[in-house]
Amino acid sequence: MWNNAGAGAGYDQGGGYMNSQNVGGSQPQQKQQNRPQRAQSIMPCTVAMINKAESAEDKFTIDGIELNQVVLVGLVRSANETTTRLDYTVDDMTGPPLEVRQFVDNDDNTPDAERTMLIRENIYVRVHGHVRAFGGKRSVVAFRVAPIVDMNELTTHILEVIHAHIYLTRPASTPMDTSNTANSGAAKAQNGGGDTGFSGQGQLDIGLNPQQQQVLNVIRSCIDEQGISITIVSGRLKSMSPKSIRDAVDFLSSEGHIYSTVDDEHYKATDAS
Repeated sequence: MWNNAGAGAGYDQGGGYMNSQNVGGSQPQQKQQNRPQRAQSIMPCTVAMINKAESAEDKFTIDGIELNQVVLVGLVRSANETTTRLDYTVDDMTGPPLEVRQFVDNDDNTPDAERTMLIRENIYVRVHGHVRAFGGKRSVVAFRVAPIVDMNELTTHILEVIHAHIYLTRPASTPMDTSNTANSGAAKAQNGGGDTGFSGQGQLDIGLNPQQQQVLNVIRSCIDEQGISITIVSGRLKSMSPKSIRDAVDFLSSEGHIYSTVDDEHYKATDAS
């Protein structure tokens, strides 16, 4: 699927595992009962899924879920830089290359160390952003575009896409216990029932290990505008070492799940209400 020689072929087939899955409208109504109406975390997607997502009033839905943020992985086919924007076309071989726009503040007075650097052609990237449409053409407005440093991330991303699809389209009566939610609940019990921020609703966070999930759940529980400090997170997760918590915070921040607020010690979840 990721062979460059295959680029440009098979687009009319829809690409990827979605060929055999009808996204969106074909699932029985019962399967959509008790489903959240809006994705509460970053949704792993392919280009084909974004192009096939149902749309109404500037809202996009996949498997009956309104998209909040999406993440896709693909190869940069073209890259262009202006003072205010970085423009890419990203190809994951499941559909025609998708336009990705990242707005930046790279004027002549911006120091090189603070500039958002353009990623050149023929480099695989992970894109975090929001789906937009203009003139009937869909694109992604990105808040983060990062080069892939380990090619295993390509396979991992496709597995995350499949996992999310199965999770969202399974019958409501079918339990699907994931290691993330199970381990988060176990950690809560080990902490004497203390608050880990886990809602108990089986919220889907693809690609996180149990420690990262626990830290994210605590950060999500914060409603303050300035976010929650790492010190408070450590106080709530006494079973985790400070280093493990900081490692989890660094990972969650790099993946776009959380962002720093007043300083590098305070964080807030990107999907916080």
